[in-house]
Amino acid sequence: MKSYHIRLFEYDHWANLRIIDALEKLDTPPERALLLMSHILNAQMVWFTRVANDHLVVSPWDLLPISWLKETAERSFQKWDSLIKDTDEQEFNKIIKYQNTTGANFETPLGEILIHLTHHGAYHRGQIISLLKPMVNPLPATDYILWLREN
Repeated sequence: MKSYHIRLFEYDHWANLRIIDALEKLDTPPERALLLMSHILNAQMVWFTRVANDHLVVSPWDLLPISWLKETAERSFQKWDSLIKDTDEQEFNKIIKYQNTTGANFETPLGEILIHLTHHGAYHRGQIISLLKPMVNPLPATDYILWLREN
């Protein structure tokens, strides 16, 4: 289980950096694309605060400056990578109690939260790629199988 989550987060980080690189190459990236990339990274930090009882400093839909995206992605990855690597195998079933952004209470196993985060990122990266299609050639390829081949 641990190695599975480590691989998923390594892939997710690789894919995020590919999108960020594409955005940085544009003179004027679409604001919606920047907002979605910001959302991916902000959501990772929101979930980290829930899992690690850390202090929340962002909201899920805060727009980050493009110059902060790569550093934010690196910081988020380091936090999650450390947390996952420091987690004992049985703790992936540990129930995390949290409130969502509307204040509703939920309980979800840690492992399921980790899967949610990587799928959430993939969903929004697909939206970003659709926005970049008329502007970027070739489009950044972010398929999991490509990451596997490279690693």
